[in-house]
Amino acid sequence: MSESADDKIFVSEESQILDSYRLGEAIYQSGYRPTFIIGLWRGGSTVALVVQECLAYLGVHADHTTIRTSYGGRPQYERSVSRSEGIRVHGKSYALETLSADDRLLIVDDVFRSGRHTLAVVDQLRVGLRRNMPKEVRVATLWRHTESDASQLDYFLHETDRWVVLPYELSGLSSEELREHKPELSTLLADL
Repeated sequence: MSESADDKIFVSEESQILDSYRLGEAIYQSGYRPTFIIGLWRGGSTVALVVQECLAYLGVHADHTTIRTSYGGRPQYERSVSRSEGIRVHGKSYALETLSADDRLLIVDDVFRSGRHTLAVVDQLRVGLRRNMPKEVRVATLWRHTESDASQLDYFLHETDRWVVLPYELSGLSSEELREHKPELSTLLADL
């Protein structure tokens, strides 16, 4: 992980994967045993995959899927927040067909900034599932923004007031940031 003077934290692939295992271990140590895990696409899907793998290794077998929200990188996110735009939720079918009130649901994301995306998913699941909405829903993330409502989170590893740039993200990065923090990608994309 490295920091830039431009209010950003750059997370490496290795630290994200290791932190995802740490998150899985923290969930396990808490005594929570999810029966269903939803990863929020994009970054939360990678974290959820590792958390699910960690829990399965520890004997906690949970069904799992991803749900996508209308996130398109930092510029789009900031516009959406400033305009108080609604969050669109896509790909709920499997969760709506499978979840029951007896499930213990874990929603996993990479960064919890405003909580709007997580809340939109929970709201849409409540509407679609009605009486089948799991009574127990917990939320886990690697990064919590210091201005977010911590009461909406059950598990997190890091707190920051900076923008977190994850390993796969390119949107909104300058060519200088790409060269400094993602040199392999800078070289790969330079000739295109």
